[in-house]
Order: sequence, then C-alpha cells, then structure tokens
Amino acid sequence: MGKINNQYLSDVNWQKALQSLAINNSEVHIWRINISQNLSSLNKFKALLNPAELVRAGKYLQRKDHDRFIVSRGAQRIILGWYLNTPPQQLEFVLGDNKKPHLFSKDGNPFHYNLSHSGDWIVLAIATSQVGTDVEFIDETFKFQDILPDNFSEEEATYINQENAAERFFALWTRKEAILKATGQGLGEHLQITPALNGEHPLQHKLTGADKNWILNSFSIQPGYISSVVVEDAGQSFKFFDAGLNIP
Repeated sequence: MGKINNQYLSDVNWQKALQSLAINNSEVHIWRINISQNLSSLNKFKALLNPAELVRAGKYLQRKDHDRFIVSRGAQRIILGWYLNTPPQQLEFVLGDNKKPHLFSKDGNPFHYNLSHSGDWIVLAIATSQVGTDVEFIDETFKFQDILPDNFSEEEATYINQENAAERFFALWTRKEAILKATGQGLGEHLQITPALNGEHPLQHKLTGADKNWILNSFSIQPGYISSVVVEDAGQSFKFFDAGLNIP
C-alpha cells in the first residue's frame, strides 16, 4: 500500500521566468501565470494554437472564458517549449492511458505536466513523473457546508469547521483535486477517501496510484488564492517560477 505526505509551504520564493530551463527527476517546477497581465498578448498566444485548440476556444460563449483559454494554452505551449527547446507551435501532445496529456523530450523520456486555473490565475506544474495541480480562489461567500459529508472525512470536516473555515476548505479541496488529477481518476465518489489533512496517510486500494508513494505541497500563489501540487515521490524539491510579463 502506498502513502501520501501532505504539507503546507508558508514561504515560497517565486523566481523570475527563464527561457532556458531543464528539469531533472528530483525536481518539480511550478509556474504561476496571471491572466489579466497577459491579455495584451492575446493575438500572439492565439497564433500558437493548433486548429483543434482554436475550435475549442471558439465554443466559449463568454469573452473572459475565451480569453482565459487562449492565454492558458498559449502560455503552456511557450513554457513547455522552453524546456523541450522546441517552437511552441510545434509541440504535439500525447494522451496517456489515463487520458492525461504529456510530451516526450528529444531523448524520448516522458515529460509530464498539469494545469489548473481559477479567477485571474493559472498554475502549471511540470515533472518527469505523474503530477497533478489545482488552484482555487478563496471565496468567503461559498457555502461549502452542504458538500462536506459526501466529499470529506469526519476528521477533515472537523478541521474545516474552525477559524478561517473557507481557507481551510479550499486548501483541502485543492489537495483532493490535485491527487485525483495526478492519477487521472477523476472526482466523484473518490473525493471522500482521498486524504487531505497535513501529515502522512495510507492510500485506500480504491484509489488509482494507491500502490505508489506521493508528496504534496500546498501554498499561496497570491493573497486570496491557494494551490496544491502532488507528484510521485522520488524526493523531489519544488521550484517556483512567475511567468509575469516575460511571455511575449
């Protein structure tokens, strides 16, 4: 039986974007991308997308959703292209057994990533093994009490129902989503049995990836936003990058 180690990072150092990057098996790279700051480059992002992505973008009815999709796909292509030393428009994504997209480096090794967005922010996590991420805006008005029994254990519900309840709720929610996205299992009935409290926890056999060990870190990407990233545990260190306005 595998296990997961959950922890919260209170001090994160966001480095400036670099256009020449490499990642090894002992690292996870996390990028934060601000949507509003990059809207001025919308046409440049759009020019990088393939026909299928452009069709998908056109299906969004609201302009903000359309623009967010363009920025997220364009930024994703640019950043991943930096790692693979490949023009962003030439990247070809491959679907794995769990329907999660990944890439291959020029030496043939798998290159994994996962993306999440909420409000004005996008988080992109990159690793050489399975990785998952989620980011959420901490909405103090969201009435989460009704969904606690079906999606959280009794211990987790008790933890949430204390001071700063909304922040606690979204922290645990991002952990559950990140874990299930890393394995490609999806949400549904598995949310309740996905361990989200701090510390080390065994994984139930019903969970995909329960035969492996995982490490998960939660952190703030900006006041009012919380994110979690989980990866197959090989002693990785987490490095954080801010895309800022350096994406053309």
